[in-house]
Amino acid sequence: MKNVKIKSLLFMMVLTLLVTCIPSNGFAEDGLDKRIEEVKALFEIGDDYERFDKYQYDIYDGRKITNLSWKFDGKNIGVGIDEEGNVTGYWKNIYDTGKTPRIDKFPKITREQGEKIAKNFIKKVYPDILDKIQARDETDLYGVYIGDGLAEYRYNFVRVENDVEFNENNLFISVDTQTGEVVQFNISWEEGLEFPDTEGIISKEEAKKIYNANIDLELLYKVKETDKDMKSYLGYNIIDTDKTVDAKTGDILNTSYKLTYSVYGSAPYQDVKNIPFEEENELIKSKKIISRKEAAKKILDTFKLGENYEVEGHRLKGNKEKDIYVWEVMVTKHVENHGTGTSSRINAKTGEIIDFSDPGSWVDNSEESKHSKEDLLKKAKKIIQKNSPEKYKEVEYIENENENLIHGKDNVYSFLFLRKANGLRVENNGFMVTLSGVTGDVLTYNYNWSDLEFESPKNIIGKDKAKETLLKNKELELEYQMEIEEKEKKNVKLVYDFRDKYLAVDAKEAEVVDNRKKPIEKAMKEYKDIENSFAKDQIEKLQESIFLFAGEEFKPKQEITQKEFFRLLGQTKGMLLYEDQAYLYERFVNEGIVKKEEENMDGKVTREEAIKYIVRAFGQEPLENMGDIYKIEYNDEAEISPNLKGHIAIARGLGIISKEGNLRPKDNLTREEAAVLIYNILNRD
Repeated sequence: MKNVKIKSLLFMMVLTLLVTCIPSNGFAEDGLDKRIEEVKALFEIGDDYERFDKYQYDIYDGRKITNLSWKFDGKNIGVGIDEEGNVTGYWKNIYDTGKTPRIDKFPKITREQGEKIAKNFIKKVYPDILDKIQARDETDLYGVYIGDGLAEYRYNFVRVENDVEFNENNLFISVDTQTGEVVQFNISWEEGLEFPDTEGIISKEEAKKIYNANIDLELLYKVKETDKDMKSYLGYNIIDTDKTVDAKTGDILNTSYKLTYSVYGSAPYQDVKNIPFEEENELIKSKKIISRKEAAKKILDTFKLGENYEVEGHRLKGNKEKDIYVWEVMVTKHVENHGTGTSSRINAKTGEIIDFSDPGSWVDNSEESKHSKEDLLKKAKKIIQKNSPEKYKEVEYIENENENLIHGKDNVYSFLFLRKANGLRVENNGFMVTLSGVTGDVLTYNYNWSDLEFESPKNIIGKDKAKETLLKNKELELEYQMEIEEKEKKNVKLVYDFRDKYLAVDAKEAEVVDNRKKPIEKAMKEYKDIENSFAKDQIEKLQESIFLFAGEEFKPKQEITQKEFFRLLGQTKGMLLYEDQAYLYERFVNEGIVKKEEENMDGKVTREEAIKYIVRAFGQEPLENMGDIYKIEYNDEAEISPNLKGHIAIARGLGIISKEGNLRPKDNLTREEAAVLIYNILNRD
């Protein structure tokens, strides 16, 4: 599986996250008005879309994008255009009011039909590029599995010149599986580029020798996922990720970006659940955790939040087995009659701040900077020292060589302090603090400190052996890349690049470690044990759209657990397969699908309980104590719990269950019965 080009990833991050809204001035007003009318005609936006708005923002390279949006009766169409009037993006959606929860259906069009629709759309917007692009897998582009949901087919294309990919020019498009409409389109494309031909280039083997001789590795502590949990290991990383080999001359070039460390997530605090209020009070009384008031004061005082800021909510989460407790603190900034809020987290036992994001910080950092980088660095150090004095002694400040690319002209500065153990850096352990050069305020604060053991760096392979291991059976790829130092000149080079340069080598085992999430294939190989199942047809149909169960056996008669059933039900609501179980339950609780007291991951699910959860997923919870008014007409109606008769009646009306015979409400649900229920959800009218 090929890895992402860091420049593409950074571009997407900047494009979607770091935008500064300013009054629209990219066009002369009459020229913009003319282009708006052309855009309306191109995308067939009728006059019924009467509410129109526009604004402009800068992206990282100084270019300006004007965003046009039309709204009507809960529908929204948006189009982005650059300073030359070229379309950079398009999206169409229906507002989610929260009144009708999302429940997907089986696609009405095939993926092949969707691709044809996508290409016709591309031809309409950019008629001259269709023969210069080729499809790319999302896994290939981003290094993680995103894949199609039930609601949309997603297509990625990359620019190709002389049969060689130019990954910096690419486009993404998605098509609604029900209507066949294009609902999203984004393109990054540059005109006027010159691409060297492929004549007289050096061989891949030659390039590999040159690459091998010019890169360096770093030994550090990394983390990998095992069958049971996470484990630290000593690994070698490529330091010189910016280096590539000129395919024409054999010279070493800088057409990529230097390896950048980061601190994200908070591994020890991921698997936590809401703690009941009664238990919360007991923990506070026993002095095991700090109080709500102390947690709020910690946030307000540490980041010196002013009078417009207010703490408006607290929630205690924890993992009793691991003895971990976390305060989630909702901080809101009020501006006139409006307010924005973000959730910050604090270790409830130690009082250490885990993460913080200023809810009012990203409004505008385009003014002239009033604080030097040196002064902001001193401030970041003081905050860490105050929050985690002992841990501060174990970190090293690391300069970010890609700072200008990430933050551009926003006057925003990020400071990374990486943990060290046994004299070696520890990946994704330490502190990351981002501050505004305009206000001097902390914009974000992230802290991650694992409790894993770090083995002694003895009896390990050397750098040469690690290089040999990394390059063995790995092919360098021929592609076009733009030279970093010559960005403004748009100097395109034909280079050999090692796509898997972000993988690591285990320094003890002398093997490549790839922790990237692998694709989970929906179309499983044939189950060996469904031939005699009454749900055989439904199971095979479901495999085209969702993931069922791992392995070669479906085990149709096996009683399903609650977490297994929720994984199936979650996919009908657009949940990704690799989202963890704790998040799934949190989302189901928040949406009212399951109540806290009903959580029982490894417990069985009765047939009537399964129907209850499905009806709640549709947002159709009936009134309580009204069981006698429902006419159900099952032979065993008397066995149905009175408080669930309304759910049964609604499920019949939705076509999720049959309308006659025996319901067997108290029987535990089997896997094949669950498959039929999920099939009926996706196959409903």
